[in-house]
Amino acid sequence: MPTLYITRHGETVWNTEDRMQGWLDSSLTEIGVRNAESLNKRLKEIEFSAVYSSPSGRTKLTSELIKGNRKIPLILDDNLREMNMGSWEGKTLESIRETNPLGIYKFWNAPH
Repeated sequence: MPTLYITRHGETVWNTEDRMQGWLDSSLTEIGVRNAESLNKRLKEIEFSAVYSSPSGRTKLTSELIKGNRKIPLILDDNLREMNMGSWEGKTLESIRETNPLGIYKFWNAPH
């Protein structure tokens, strides 16, 4: 039976600014790059047959750093993209709270 290792992308600039990302992209910070490189080192003894990633820049770079120089495919799949945040993408949580307090409350506390 295959074993799956699942991780999130490394820290992005927008993560540090409390911005919604969704399908828009934000670059990894130096910390995000270092964390992905650190995960590569922790997993160096684990054999993988492939790495699957969302095609977003932040997840693709994280995946490439984790994959390192392993000779395995990096498979980009749109089905792994983060959900589309619509008009909230790129906006700070604070600005969304100001314009849509109920919507952002429900997003975090009652998403169903």
